[in-house]
Amino acid sequence: MNTILIVCDTWRRDHSGAYGNDWIHTPNINRFAEKAAVFENAYLTSYPTLPCRRDILTGRYEFPWRGWGGLDPDDVTLPQVLGEAEKTSYFITDVYHHWGRDAGNYWRDFTGFSLVRGQERDGYITDTDVDFDRTCHRFPLQGPSVPHSRNAQWMRREERDWFSPQVFSQATRWLQHNADHEDFFLMIDSFDPHEPWDPPRYYTDLYGDPAFDGTEYPVAPYGSIEGKLTPEELRHVQALYAGEITMVDRWFGHFLDQIESLGLLDNTVIILTTDHGTHNGDRGRTGKNWVLMEEISHIPLLVWHPEYGHGTRPKQKAQALDYFPTACEAAGVEIPAGLHGKSLLPFLKDPTLADPREAVLFGEFCQSCYLTDGEWTLTQNVDPANPPLFSYSLIKSKWSSNDWGPFDGTRRLVGPKNANTHGERTVTRLYHLPTDPKQENNLAESPDHAETLLRLQKLMVAKLEAIEAPLELERRFGLDRVG
Repeated sequence: MNTILIVCDTWRRDHSGAYGNDWIHTPNINRFAEKAAVFENAYLTSYPTLPCRRDILTGRYEFPWRGWGGLDPDDVTLPQVLGEAEKTSYFITDVYHHWGRDAGNYWRDFTGFSLVRGQERDGYITDTDVDFDRTCHRFPLQGPSVPHSRNAQWMRREERDWFSPQVFSQATRWLQHNADHEDFFLMIDSFDPHEPWDPPRYYTDLYGDPAFDGTEYPVAPYGSIEGKLTPEELRHVQALYAGEITMVDRWFGHFLDQIESLGLLDNTVIILTTDHGTHNGDRGRTGKNWVLMEEISHIPLLVWHPEYGHGTRPKQKAQALDYFPTACEAAGVEIPAGLHGKSLLPFLKDPTLADPREAVLFGEFCQSCYLTDGEWTLTQNVDPANPPLFSYSLIKSKWSSNDWGPFDGTRRLVGPKNANTHGERTVTRLYHLPTDPKQENNLAESPDHAETLLRLQKLMVAKLEAIEAPLELERRFGLDRVG
């Protein structure tokens, strides 16, 4: 059986009708959700973009060992395993990190790949005679706007020239010429609806004021909006993001139509998901670089199987680690030993199946560690003493090239002592999701919930030990003092 994996970057779970949104137009995702299984308890694994892709392609947690970077030479990947079984795999993406400096090798084991150029900071077009008539205002520390603006101005003449339309159009063409491959694996990695949010104006006008004449921010501040965005500007930012999602939905629908017309729904598993969400005015913030609250960590996951799970809403916990074994099982390929993920197919066959996971971990390298059992969520802070940090890799990553010492003779890279730099990420947090879905009431210091806190901390230790995470992490998170 084939598998098609579609990752739409920075797509909030609550920004589609499949999860109860009634104001953003996502008719194609909604019609897919009606026939697919819609997972209620899917969570991110490693944050942000590239760490999540390594989770996907290796079926193993990234964040306990290292941060942003490329695949290690000895990483065993899903397309590699499928290739050894003589299965065809193909990768289509506009996520420019996949070919950028200090990462750039995530396509390496696929049978073939296609890279759509021009997103965000991708240095694609250098023409000096490009006449700019678009704005792409960014706040300080958000990086240069010129590459994206120049690229967009050069290539855009009609909607299909935008990036997600290009990605899904290429995927549609690939299916037209490759549907006869037996048990193929197709991964579509769309940077949209990640910012910059600059869809064609008619999408934005569905949600905002067409007469808006303030400063347009396709990239909003990564942090507090107080004193930075007026209420009108915030509403326009929200309209831009909503418009971006509706554009992605339209071209996903175009691709879904092609799947249906080729009869591939009868022999293909389709996974539609994201890596993480974003703040969008809630908590007085926009952007993502903060604590991994529900709006960032609790993600959409929709899975189609030709025989099972139609119209169900499985409650079992799921993560990006699970796509590797799912694709192997679908293709009839033996699942390699040592994966942290579990196939999702048993949950489609029987949505009432007991959840094999009491809880799941997620997090960001060198920052707090998170655990949820679906009812409670624990954010375990970094110990104030901030013990030394180590990165485990055979390569130096983009974000570890300045303050890090040398390799110590193994694959361990010696790091700086004070690696955690965001004060709000050093707070231990405990939230009861059924009664506090917006995570506004931190119960970590409450004597009434001391037993729950201790239970979840012990469970976090057990989870870290089960995946053989570096031993120093227990000390780093203060978990070595848990009784």
